[in-house]
Amino acid sequence: MILAVGCGLLVLVLVRRRLVRRSVARRSAVLGAGLAPTIDLIVVVLGSGGTVHEAVAVVSEVGPLPVRHAFAEVLRCSADGLLLGDALVVLYDLLTPGFQPLIGALLSADRDGGALTPLLRSLADDAEQARAFQVQAASKQLAVSLVLPLVVCLLPAVVIGALVPLVVVAARQLGA
Repeated sequence: MILAVGCGLLVLVLVRRRLVRRSVARRSAVLGAGLAPTIDLIVVVLGSGGTVHEAVAVVSEVGPLPVRHAFAEVLRCSADGLLLGDALVVLYDLLTPGFQPLIGALLSADRDGGALTPLLRSLADDAEQARAFQVQAASKQLAVSLVLPLVVCLLPAVVIGALVPLVVVAARQLGA
């Protein structure tokens, strides 16, 4: 009985630790998953003749949710009197490091007026490849993650299911 309680507490501690790590990783993954759609959205706006400011506004309205909030913050800073280039620097603090090439490209386009669409298409391809690699790594890690629940939950049930009938039969034969 004490062994079962100890095993239960150990499992609870391990599960809690894993959930904390997963929540941090999940936030990073959600932001990372929003990179390619954000780039695609900016390419569409710029390809249709829009400015960097209009692209930021569109992403803040219809972009992926976590990214949307960051770009809305840029618009708010811009509305408060900052130049768009200075307001875009806020994205470095609000988004994951995977967004740094995008932010740098937006800053360059805003300050220098350079062509941004070819660079963004290349960034979108890189983001899609990185996302595919992350999904593949997560799928491989799933098999490893399922080993602990398998051992903790199924193995004791199989042992009890196999041993209890044998013990009952042996007890009856000894008692008879």
